[in-house]
Amino acid sequence: MNLRYLCANHRQWLVADTDRAEKAWLDWIELGKILSEEGNEKDAIPYLGCAFDLAGFLLAKQWPSYAVSATRFSENAIWLMAAYRELGDEKLHRYILAGASSILARQLGDGHKQRIAADCISALYPTHTGESEQKPAQAKQPVRFDRDLRLH
Repeated sequence: MNLRYLCANHRQWLVADTDRAEKAWLDWIELGKILSEEGNEKDAIPYLGCAFDLAGFLLAKQWPSYAVSATRFSENAIWLMAAYRELGDEKLHRYILAGASSILARQLGDGHKQRIAADCISALYPTHTGESEQKPAQAKQPVRFDRDLRLH
């Protein structure tokens, strides 16, 4: 299974410019969080998924830094996994968990990135075994967007 949320044209357009990719990530992760917090995971997943694609790209580029991109990547994975779990899709929840863990684990051999990667991997796993996973922390204020954020 290879999940891709962005279409090829949008992917190409976004990865051509890291600033543009970061801006799109910030917009989409925020909108995905808001939809998820409202209990609308079905509509949140396309935004969280597209943001996850971009988070992986930004992590590979270490944009704007490794610490920021790794933290954003793991945060994005947590929100996407929670949305799938809320919809009862354990298969995709575990798939995102395994994929995100694997991507971050590749950095464990690098002494400069090791602590950050380990912390990000730890964040992907529930802290209390046996308890149901809760949605990620609630946003403080709803975000209003003044432009069209449609994915396609």
